[in-house]
Amino acid sequence: MSSARWSVDWAHPSDEAELLALFARAFGHAMPPAQWDWKYRGLDPVGTLVRRDGRPVAFYGGMPREIRWFGAPMTAVQIGDVMVDPAERGVLTRRGPFFLATTAFAERCVGPGRSYALAFGFPSERHTRLGEHLGLYARVDEVLEASWPALPARPGLLHSARALAVEQLDAVDALWEGMAEKLTGVAVGERNGARIRNRFLEHPTIGYLTFLVKHRFTGAPIGLVVLRDHGETGIELVDVVAPPESLAPLVATARRVAGRLGRPKVFAWMTPRAAESFAGSAPDLAPAKIPIPTIIWNASPDLGKLRGNWWLMGGDADSR
Repeated sequence: MSSARWSVDWAHPSDEAELLALFARAFGHAMPPAQWDWKYRGLDPVGTLVRRDGRPVAFYGGMPREIRWFGAPMTAVQIGDVMVDPAERGVLTRRGPFFLATTAFAERCVGPGRSYALAFGFPSERHTRLGEHLGLYARVDEVLEASWPALPARPGLLHSARALAVEQLDAVDALWEGMAEKLTGVAVGERNGARIRNRFLEHPTIGYLTFLVKHRFTGAPIGLVVLRDHGETGIELVDVVAPPESLAPLVATARRVAGRLGRPKVFAWMTPRAAESFAGSAPDLAPAKIPIPTIIWNASPDLGKLRGNWWLMGGDADSR
């Protein structure tokens, strides 16, 4: 695809240096090459690329994500690293570079008979409004920020927590199947052992705190909790793998970790349907002002079914 000013093609791993330079221009800071390689490992192409006179000016990336669509396995795509060179942002119209990159990705990758049944992401409000204005996106959900005060660092009476070891990933598989069985009324991303290993244990730049929580007397695993220490801001509850009835003890574990590290609170991103699962832990909830859109250009997701039915947390975003 091309226009009088721009040409559009696939972006490949061989374009990495140019894409990282575009990222720095678009966002004002660099992404470590190891992080880029981790995000797009094994993918070719990695997205669509718009050039002007041979120079990259826009990119639309996507990372495959296995999900359960109301209980049924499905492959979706998580949109990431959507970027336009600041020099081209005055042309945020139909036939501009953002529009060309998005429509090329949608037409080639998303919808019936294509690689991905649907797309989702965690863009800014500005990005979402632009996509809606151009007829590319529909807003289907939102992110809330949950928070809980820290607890004293003493051990839990009924549950113990230990750092997850790689050889315990089979236990995560079992926890995920138990979780998925309880979430057949929503769309939820896979959280099996392979996903946890790739997303958190092998992250090249962030050291997550991953704890397998067990019943203190039976030794049976009840859930996995993934945390990230943000210093004085608090401890982020990034992700969980557990059925809803086990989430309150996982939150209590996170709150005790916050107390042990001298942090004031635990906080988490979650959609309203995910927040319902956490009701037993009595979180304080506030809008995070992060929309969840889906691509509607050339795609036909069941918006009536999807709207308000994503079960997502911060760990479903690539940036948390």
